[in-house]
Parts: sequence; C-alpha cells; structure tokens
Amino acid sequence: MTFSISIRIAAALGVAALGAGALAGCGGDSSASTTAAGTTAASTATSDASTATVTEPSGATESASIYRPDSGTVINETLGAIFAVELSQSPSTGYTWKQTGGTAASLIELIDEDVETEGDAPGSPGAHIFAYAAKAEGTGTLVFEEFPPGSDTASNTVTFEVSVGAP
Repeated sequence: MTFSISIRIAAALGVAALGAGALAGCGGDSSASTTAAGTTAASTATSDASTATVTEPSGATESASIYRPDSGTVINETLGAIFAVELSQSPSTGYTWKQTGGTAASLIELIDEDVETEGDAPGSPGAHIFAYAAKAEGTGTLVFEEFPPGSDTASNTVTFEVSVGAP
C-alpha cells in the first residue's frame, strides 16, 4: 500500500469509516465517501461493528478490526493490517485518553486519532479512536490512560496485548 489510511468512527452508530490521509480533517460521517487520494470508505452497519471495510483505488477491499476494552484486551493482527482501538469518552467533560506507553511501538504505527460524540449536549457520550498500521511482526503491549481535566494523574488505565504475525 503506497498511501496511508485514516480511521474515524461514529461512536453513536458504532460504525467505522476509512479514508486516505492521516488526520484528514475532523468529524465526518459514517456513510461511504471518496477522499482526495481516490480511496472510498464504506462502513459496516452492524450493532457491534467489530470491522470496517476499505475500498482502495484499485477496487480491492480490505477489513479493519476495531478493538474495545469491553470485548477483550488482546489485539491479534497480521503484518500490514489496519486496525483501531476505541475507548469510551465524553469529550465535553474534559476527560481525555492518551496513548502513554507500552512495548509495541516497533510493531505498530499510529496513523490517525479522532474523537467522536453521539450528540452536541454537554456530557454526551462518545469515543476516542486510535488507528494503527501493523508494520512489524512480534508481540508487545499498548497502554492508554484517561486523564481528568487539568490533571497529570490518570483516572483509568487500559492495557492491550498486541500480537502481529505473518500475513
């Protein structure tokens, strides 16, 4: 793949949409769209939305997994795969998730990060989405911490076990 793929997930629908270009704008919707690089993003519309589908300029499609702590903290991917970690967050409360560590940095590359909400009302639930590309085989960890507004002390920590294998 000679172009990067970004992920944005509409948390209200539990649906992922993929397009070309890392951090290519904020927001977006969960419908199919075409980006400047000619990549069409099509989303799955299932209630648990554990995968999203990307259509590349060549017409080929590929699936991307979405990992959430409530469905387990083990990430198993193959070399070259695109995947996302989705963490629940209410952005208007000031709490925010950050990737703070782990040993998987040599295995995966962060290609996009986005925050989606279900509504505009204060306290509306949403999600913080981190999109990655699996770039090397091996195992490691990926650590996320949630920080209250104005604090350097995490109020919540989630650790994923990451395994990247041969395609």
